[in-house]
Amino acid sequence: MPKKNNDTLKRVLIVSSGLVFLALMVVPTLGLLKNNNSNSPQGSQPGQEATIPPEKLEEMVKGYEKILEREPDNPTALQGLAQARLQLKDFIGAREPLEKLYQKYPDNLEVMLVLYGTRLQTQDFSGAKSLLEKLVKNYPQEPKFKEELTRLNQAIAAASQQQPPEPKK
Repeated sequence: MPKKNNDTLKRVLIVSSGLVFLALMVVPTLGLLKNNNSNSPQGSQPGQEATIPPEKLEEMVKGYEKILEREPDNPTALQGLAQARLQLKDFIGAREPLEKLYQKYPDNLEVMLVLYGTRLQTQDFSGAKSLLEKLVKNYPQEPKFKEELTRLNQAIAAASQQQPPEPKK
């Protein structure tokens, strides 16, 4: 029976992670598209970020890191660094700039959603839960947040039931 619960937990976490991953890619892309359309006469192509080669993304990461050495709280550099690392699937590396952005802008929906996703991807379920609780509180009209919180609570409860007791010495 524990195997079945473990499989259910895995499925819930995989589905949640998949949805979060999509949100991680869509939300920053929408922000970039909005910024690029106002700055560029040509606009930008949808999905443009997905075609950036990893080598170029690594260069971008180094550039943003250099800027942050001089200006540790530069929001543009923090956002760029987080986005580049997310595109490289470096979720752990993306957390630091996202956490700084969240401290600077605690009510920014985009930052909260992306940070929630990275916390899930890095298996910081308690941190993800606290962010999701804040989203439910700040956006009660949005049922998706409440549904996601319910799923996350169920996954956490199932995971805690699955952990075998530690052997006594």
